[in-house]
Amino acid sequence: MIKIVKIFTGSLLAAALSISAVSSQAAVTPEVKDIVFGMGVDLPFAPHIIGIKKGWFKEAGFESVSTKNFSAQALAGQALIAEEIHLWTPANLPPIAMFHNGMPIVVLGTDSVNTGLEKIVVRKDSGINKPSDLEGKKVGLFLGSSSGALLAKFKEQYGIKTLTGVNLAPPEALAAMKAGDIDGTIVWEPWIYKALNSVDSKVIHTGKASYFDGDDGKPVKLSSARSVFVASQDFVRANPNTVQAIMNVLVRAQRFVAESKNRDEVIKLFSEFQKQDTKMNAELLDPANYNFDPTMGEGYVNDMAATADFLEEGGRIKNRQLALSYTYTDPLKNIDPSLVKVEGQWKP
Repeated sequence: MIKIVKIFTGSLLAAALSISAVSSQAAVTPEVKDIVFGMGVDLPFAPHIIGIKKGWFKEAGFESVSTKNFSAQALAGQALIAEEIHLWTPANLPPIAMFHNGMPIVVLGTDSVNTGLEKIVVRKDSGINKPSDLEGKKVGLFLGSSSGALLAKFKEQYGIKTLTGVNLAPPEALAAMKAGDIDGTIVWEPWIYKALNSVDSKVIHTGKASYFDGDDGKPVKLSSARSVFVASQDFVRANPNTVQAIMNVLVRAQRFVAESKNRDEVIKLFSEFQKQDTKMNAELLDPANYNFDPTMGEGYVNDMAATADFLEEGGRIKNRQLALSYTYTDPLKNIDPSLVKVEGQWKP
């Protein structure tokens, strides 16, 4: 290493010391060299893919990064506890439910805030133009997911009694819409895009706005969904450097994805990795859908609380705990203290 001797004064010296401190915290050697991520097909996984494709995980000391897709969130959660995967990035509902049902998970940070990402899409021939038109209709969705929470809030908001949710995975819901077996679906991208481009359909509501006739995007917040980084407590305790290195790369990648000047590169790399249409992802990668902000603040606390309210009211969790009790923010704080507005209470 070349030693550079230079005299700094005042604020320049303070800045240099600050940069040095952050760099020393970020320079860690992971205990686990081969890591596995639980993945999905949608754009919340853009930071993971950017980190892989640009070689940043290799730079951080990892020899390989592999990915696994799961047909159900419960299976992904079980794989996490069994250490078949090391990081899981679901919407916030499944990990809240799993923690309260005895699965030792910990939230490391927020991936993307997407309260408007899930949408209600209906066939135009179903005659749905106002809330009351949904009485007696059927929509396909994962009932135990954040889509189920959106359905419950939607019915409560508009006083709808007889709208039925049919438990279907997104591809099955899309097929059922095409066949005319259901009137619509509550789903996330890229399935909304696929529905709108393969079925004569329209969006009537998102998690934060109404598109019923005459509403034209009127703000109506129904969703508290956000995607979060989740690990098993045992893995975090046993591998602190690995966890820090993973978070170092993911936060770097989040910042890269959030920069508008990098948009074309992000779309290209993501689409190549996922073997998806670049035109589709160019349309979907929009701040209105995805906000890649790693900051942990009151928004996180409020969204976790609102989602826990839904689970508690439905009897799916008992002995409710505050979200911060299973949130670990030290790795994020080591990267940039300004990102941690509220500190997690969980410690290894």
